[in-house]
Amino acid sequence: MSNMEKNQKTFNIYVFLSTFARALIETFIPLLLFKFGYSLKEVVLYFLLYNFIELVISYPMVKLATKKGNKILAIFGLIAFVVLQIMLNYMEYSIWYLLVISFLYAVYRAGYWLSRRYFNLKVIHKKDISSDYSIVTIVNQVALVFAGYIGSLFLDFIGTEVLTIIAMLLYAVSIIPLYLFKFEHDNTNTDVKIELVKTIKEIPFTNIYLFGSYEILNVLKFFFTLYLFIYVKDTYQTVGLFNLLTNLSIVIFAFYYGKKTNGKKNYLKLSIFLTCLVYIFKANVVSIGLVVISLLEGIAIKMYEISINKELYTLSKKFEYNNYNLVYEVLCKIFRAFVLIISYLFIDDLKVMIYISVGFILLGILMNMKKIKKTDFEFE
Repeated sequence: MSNMEKNQKTFNIYVFLSTFARALIETFIPLLLFKFGYSLKEVVLYFLLYNFIELVISYPMVKLATKKGNKILAIFGLIAFVVLQIMLNYMEYSIWYLLVISFLYAVYRAGYWLSRRYFNLKVIHKKDISSDYSIVTIVNQVALVFAGYIGSLFLDFIGTEVLTIIAMLLYAVSIIPLYLFKFEHDNTNTDVKIELVKTIKEIPFTNIYLFGSYEILNVLKFFFTLYLFIYVKDTYQTVGLFNLLTNLSIVIFAFYYGKKTNGKKNYLKLSIFLTCLVYIFKANVVSIGLVVISLLEGIAIKMYEISINKELYTLSKKFEYNNYNLVYEVLCKIFRAFVLIISYLFIDDLKVMIYISVGFILLGILMNMKKIKKTDFEFE
């Protein structure tokens, strides 16, 4: 077995363990805040605050990664995650509490995603991008299928304390595989110059919007989780069940789609349209219809995600990894912040927030009406 294959298997173990630990509690944090007494506006403010903090700290964290390696970012993420779990057991109603957990969540997410995306780019095969991403997707979603629902059962019937302890322990164990990677070249490059503006200018504008609008999907998921909890049924198990159905359909679909798109066809525009259509229906359908739409949601979202990740990875080969990673993070946070600011300042209705998010994602189709040149995504 080659080092590349070993690295891929090691990375998959890391993804499974870390995703399982995160999914036990992460989806439910906004719901815990809302149930404790925070208003809808205040919960949106929490999302906006951590997004802004994550944007600010991305540059120094990537700069640190060029000096000390990306594993140090994962360690920072772990420390923030542990402290965050402790804080969730001592919840109080104040702007200071909201600021503290927003900061901890931002550090944890930045540390986790910057390091995970970096190592993901390192272990993917050039010639089998979609298939490799599909395997990572399946591993990721298998963890999500079980973790989210298990987390909801703990919150409804046992309590936050035991759940957060389990999440902390699993997340700590998940860091171990990162120290088992064997790369031909050292991950740390102290000579790397972080050139944010220069790198942004070299990325085609269509891709900038595609990557940014894809990140708005996370805003959409955030809004709809609140929508389920507030307007459908206010139990954590309800949210966990619908997430289970969505993730189950993703697992079944992901590998087939990865094989299908490894050739010449690009389903990006279709996947964007289907994803938006699914969320419009979800905001207007109740009862059994939501079950069917949740299954379709998994197919649409993963078609979208794998298509975007294929573009993300292929384009990354033209840039130094840390620079590209930083640009992606900054662009995504700017797009997310824009939608969240509009929602926080001008909108009180969750449905309208969902429609606004869908509108911005749909613009990705309009921005990409002209077919992206094949040369933009070819390897040198």
